[in-house]
Amino acid sequence: MHRGPHDPASRDPGSIDFEPTDLSTARAALDELPPGVERLPTLAPGYWEQRRRKPQATDRALSGGAIDWVLSLPPSLRPRELCERFPRVANALAEVWRDPARRGALLDDLLLDRRGGRQGFPPEIRREIEQLRRA
Repeated sequence: MHRGPHDPASRDPGSIDFEPTDLSTARAALDELPPGVERLPTLAPGYWEQRRRKPQATDRALSGGAIDWVLSLPPSLRPRELCERFPRVANALAEVWRDPARRGALLDDLLLDRRGGRQGFPPEIRREIEQLRRA
């Protein structure tokens, strides 16, 4: 009896079989949900509002630390629109700025939609965040 290369008995222990495919088929496979996994049902109105922390004063205005942080940046790097429109985010960035790991993680979270379906920042604010990330 002849054993071919795809016969399990003829393979080396610990080897892995790969199925040849093209790029478009591979991409399509990544876009599909695995069998048996369904999308989360639509969340009830007020779901996230119930889980968010209570608003704080620093959500609506820059903290003293954030003002100091912005002034410490080169003028070309200062996120003016972010500070004006999203002071809570600027305050959070100011808190982690001196810690490269935390700063990088926060900037990544601001730029990447890990939960899916989020609106994201307006283009001018996204540019400011990307500029901070490159710095």
